[in-house]
Amino acid sequence: MTRTPRRTMSIVATLGALALTLAACSAGGAEDAAGGEATDKLTISATGVDSLPFMAMLQAGIDKGWFEEEGIDVSLYSASGGGNTLRVVTSGDADMAIAGNTSIVLAAKQEDSHLTIIAPWFQVNDFSWIAPAGTKLEDGAVLGFSSAGSSTELITKNLEAKLDGITTQAVGGAGDNWTAAQAKQITAGWAMQPFIADKVMNEGAEVVLNSRDVIGDMPADLVAVNDDYAEANPENLKAFFRAVERLNEWIVSEPEAAAAELAPLLDVSEDVMVEAMAQTPDLAKAYSLAVDPATLENLSELMMTAGQITEPIDWSTELDQQYLPEDAQTDL
Repeated sequence: MTRTPRRTMSIVATLGALALTLAACSAGGAEDAAGGEATDKLTISATGVDSLPFMAMLQAGIDKGWFEEEGIDVSLYSASGGGNTLRVVTSGDADMAIAGNTSIVLAAKQEDSHLTIIAPWFQVNDFSWIAPAGTKLEDGAVLGFSSAGSSTELITKNLEAKLDGITTQAVGGAGDNWTAAQAKQITAGWAMQPFIADKVMNEGAEVVLNSRDVIGDMPADLVAVNDDYAEANPENLKAFFRAVERLNEWIVSEPEAAAAELAPLLDVSEDVMVEAMAQTPDLAKAYSLAVDPATLENLSELMMTAGQITEPIDWSTELDQQYLPEDAQTDL
């Protein structure tokens, strides 16, 4: 199946803007959504399909025929992030969204979003800050993040709360942050694998801050489904997660073989991708569907500290685990 074109990543700035976006999309397209019909097709709107291994693995699964073996025809819509990833799901043009944790949480809280959170995705914190080798994080250091409302802003706000003398600045994507760090416009910029491995191996970068060491783990993304699609096609969702479980087991058991297949999908060399896999923290936890209550609770606490929510998230009601394999479900 042909992959969709790449697009520039952007994230909705505030909850207010996200609410307006979802309301407009709901009014304009929910009644015409194809998601309410029984079908063997599953269209996924995902962020980072061409830049993140835990998203690119979906394309690998399509190429391997593993979704087809489960009886579903999966296609990927490579969205540009945040509200843009969600927009096509709330309108019914796509059936599922896999997108940034904060965007999904805030969107699902809107009554007219037609979204239900059904799984966490990549449950380790792989966000680091890189800079030219020799850079020190001293008093007055400036950390770059992508944009308001993003996962990187969530992290930097929490880093500011825990580390003395740190300030933050919106810069853009990982590439923009690396350029700004090289130009000394910021001290260090955010990055994830395999971007980190590529810059360390080829451009003299150094990891100066691993945010996992400071704020712990959280799911990088969450999975949300269009309610109409879920009601009409619950078995498709179960089949999807069975194939994803197979992909996760493949990556954990054969990381170098997986790296060789993922590298061309991410436009990096095999050596870089092998190193990226080796540097991914707790690979077995990262590539697992097993719901980790601690990472979900930590996400809730981080969002409260950042002022994105005012009350803790009740994951027992916000996360519908019924489509996950039984051994991945847990009490919340």
